[in-house]
Amino acid sequence: SLGEGGGGLEGPKYVHREEGLFPAPMPQDAEGVSAVEARFRFLGSFLGKALLDGRLVSLPLAEPVYKVLCGFPIGVADLGQVDRDKAKHLFGLLEAADRGWPDISTYCLTFEYAPSSNTHGYEAHELIPGGSEVGVTNNNAHEYVERMASFMLRDGVQRQFDALLAGFGEVVPTSHLACFFPSELRQLLGGDATVTWTREELQEHIQPRNGYDATSRTFNDLLDVLCELTRKEKHDFLAFSTGVRVLPAGGLKSLDPKLTVVRKHTDENPDEHFPSANTCFHFLKLPEYSSKANLALKLRGALQHGFGGFFFN
Repeated sequence: SLGEGGGGLEGPKYVHREEGLFPAPMPQDAEGVSAVEARFRFLGSFLGKALLDGRLVSLPLAEPVYKVLCGFPIGVADLGQVDRDKAKHLFGLLEAADRGWPDISTYCLTFEYAPSSNTHGYEAHELIPGGSEVGVTNNNAHEYVERMASFMLRDGVQRQFDALLAGFGEVVPTSHLACFFPSELRQLLGGDATVTWTREELQEHIQPRNGYDATSRTFNDLLDVLCELTRKEKHDFLAFSTGVRVLPAGGLKSLDPKLTVVRKHTDENPDEHFPSANTCFHFLKLPEYSSKANLALKLRGALQHGFGGFFFN
C-alpha cells in the first residue's frame, strides 16, 4: 500500500500489489502521519502535473484511488480492489456468522486492525474503544467487518487522501476531475494496460526516417516481428522504446512524439549489434539486419537484457 515503504538502506525499494497501490491505513493522530501527508501532497502534485502535460506515469494505483480522485464514494464493496486477501477473509466471516457455524469466536479475533508492517510505529489500532478486549463473535461479526472496512477505506486514510487532493489541486482544480469516470482518469494517467496492435496500425503510426522509408525491407521486417511479440514482449518493447510499458488512451496514434525508427549505422557487421533507443524522443535505432530472423533475435535480446543502461550519445 502507499505509505508502507522501507526506510533505510536495507528496506525494500518497491512495493508490488496485484490490486494496485492504495494508502496504508493508520491512526490519524499517529506521530508519523504528518510526514506521510507531505508525501501524498507531493504525489498529488506529481499526478496533476502528469495529467496537465499529458504524460503517462508507471504507477499502478488501485481502482478505488481513482474513484476518490473523481469524487466517487468507496465502501465495503471496494475492499477486494484494495486488499483481496483481507476482503476474502472478512466476507468469509460474514458467511460463517450468517450460517451460524463455525463459531468464529474460536478464531480469537478482537476489534483491532493490525497493519502488515510496523513502518508507521504502531502494532494495532482499536476499531472501537476498548476494542482489544472485545472478541469477534457470530453476533457482532457484521459490525466488525463494517468498522474494519471503514478504517481501511475511510477513517484510516482520510488525511492521506486530503493531502493527495490538495497536492493535485495545486496544479489542476480538483473540480475538473468530476468530468471523468475513474476508468477514464486511469487511462489518462496510466495508459491502456491492454497493449494490442495490428500491422496496419504499426505501418500507419510508426515513422521510418534517417535511412529507412516505408518500403525498406528492415523496416517491414520490424513490423512483422512486432506483430509476433507476446503480450509481455509488447510491454517490454514499449518500455524500451518510449520509457513507459503502456500506450496512452487511443493507442499508437496518441503517442507524442510518434514512434520513429531510424537506421543505426555500424562500422562492423550489423548482425552483431543490438537495437538502441532514445526514449525521450521515442526513437528506435535499428541496424540494417541481414534477415528478419536476425532482427527478431537481436530485438528480443535487447528487450531481455537492454534495460538499466543509460548512455550519452
